[in-house]
Amino acid sequence: MKHTNDNSAPVREGKVRFADASVAAMLRPHLAALSDPNPDDWTIVKQNPSRTVYRGRLENQDVYLKHYHGRSWDHRFRRALGFSDAIHEFRLATYLQSRGVPTAKPLAACCDKETEWLLTRAVAPAEPCDIWHEKQLQNGTEGQTLIRRGAAALGELIGNMHRAGVVHSDLHCGNILVRTDGRKIHLVLMDLHRAYRRRRLSRRRQAANLAHLLHDRRYFTTRTDRLRFLMHYIVAGGSRGSARGWQYLIEQFAVRHTRRQHAQRARRTRGLNRYFAPVRLETGWRGHVVLASKRHMGGSTAAEVVFTREGWLEALGDIESLFSAPEAEGIKDGRFCRIARRRLAIGEHEVDVFLKRQKPRWTKALIDCLRPSRPSRAFHLGHALLTRRIATALPLAALEKRKGPFLRDSILITETVQAPHLYDFMNNWLSVPPKGDTPLSVPQQRQLAQEVLWQLGRMLQQMHDNKFSHRDLKATNLRVRWSPGQRPEVVLLDLDGMRRVVCMSMRLRLRGLMRLNVSLLQCPVVNHAGRLRMLLGYLRRPGVGRINFKPYWRLLEEWSARKLRRQIRSRRRRQRRRRITRRPE
Repeated sequence: MKHTNDNSAPVREGKVRFADASVAAMLRPHLAALSDPNPDDWTIVKQNPSRTVYRGRLENQDVYLKHYHGRSWDHRFRRALGFSDAIHEFRLATYLQSRGVPTAKPLAACCDKETEWLLTRAVAPAEPCDIWHEKQLQNGTEGQTLIRRGAAALGELIGNMHRAGVVHSDLHCGNILVRTDGRKIHLVLMDLHRAYRRRRLSRRRQAANLAHLLHDRRYFTTRTDRLRFLMHYIVAGGSRGSARGWQYLIEQFAVRHTRRQHAQRARRTRGLNRYFAPVRLETGWRGHVVLASKRHMGGSTAAEVVFTREGWLEALGDIESLFSAPEAEGIKDGRFCRIARRRLAIGEHEVDVFLKRQKPRWTKALIDCLRPSRPSRAFHLGHALLTRRIATALPLAALEKRKGPFLRDSILITETVQAPHLYDFMNNWLSVPPKGDTPLSVPQQRQLAQEVLWQLGRMLQQMHDNKFSHRDLKATNLRVRWSPGQRPEVVLLDLDGMRRVVCMSMRLRLRGLMRLNVSLLQCPVVNHAGRLRMLLGYLRRPGVGRINFKPYWRLLEEWSARKLRRQIRSRRRRQRRRRITRRPE
């Protein structure tokens, strides 16, 4: 046992480290309960294969208890060498607090052969910075003022952290708390088990760390907010250089970090983890199912619940009954696919889903031996879009049945999007005289139309920037979720025509714009200015300034007219064939 005359100095007793002597005296009677938390006294806040976080009360104060139980080879190897995540986080939090960086106050840490835990004082009342930011975006002018103050406070926090020589390897707004008990914005740094300390941080290492933060907030902040953050960061961190120079360097690292994150998310859809699981049925079907969703976009209700592998195996026990059941509503029964809609029970949850069954084509039998089935490709592409924050219907399961290498059958299950498609939405809310449940005034109609068309252009821009091309982009495959007082959200459906390309050429970009423009031409309430706003939403980027859109507009109009002529000729040929086949002898 280590004794010291300073009551504020850390105290060590065996395998347990305390913040000071008073904390040691308070926690000694509770050490057994901390090593083995009682579910009646502690509430699980977060749980994953490597950590479990509990919340409870000790001596009339709220505390958080984090248990480390990772079983990966690197974690076991580090434990064998005497390294402990709990002790590391305890020391780092104490060091940062001594350097003026706010963190959750560490009370005690323990590492022995059986348990490894960290006890911290709760930061309350508080909420994660990303949730706080999302709320402020909905508060108009007052929210924008708070966001500007929050960007300055965040720059000072990260600048002081880097000035202390600490790099946070999991730097995102979910690991930063905002105190909500005062008018002044007070930020607290959390989850330091992946942070490390260096005697000196180079400019490249700092920029690479800031790239994590840019990856997290890229779609939620403006260029002005980022420059404001960087100016306060440079002052607090004592760094040299201009804000624009730092911004350019950070963006280069952010591209690499984003690429790694997306690749890691893509690998996750093919394995067994807390979000996805492979399934294999006795009837020969095999594929992947969703257990939980990290992204809650497109108004998904299934993303709010957690499924089990056993529940999926029970729901998919009889594939034929999924389509033949009385509650299954037939939507389409064509030459190449069959679509039905029904309510599907998955364990204790019921979800409204679409079932899409692809019929095998003998003309593609050989190439299907060498590639995944179309539902499997749509499943992985759908989750890739959600990872990139492009709203789509949540793919729930993809199954295929093969005989040897030959594809015999395949099914895709997606959640139903409870929203009208683009034509119905425009005709209901933007028509004259106004329709809809709550008719809008003319200024409200104009603002809603501008937001929807701008979102269409932005959605297509994000798709193309991430090298996704869609060959069937039309209004019936686009749904619009909107309620009064909220921002509209465009949801993309039918990913059969989606593919990844190595290089997104200008020709592919214009093709996507042309398909969307032709679809808007067939909507009577969208005029010339509305289609131009869609194009500007696609071309506009932060910091670009004035855009010379006229060359793009002329080419787009020319390609759209050519596409319409081809559609008219094709429709006339089909009508002529129908008349010939129906003509009596």
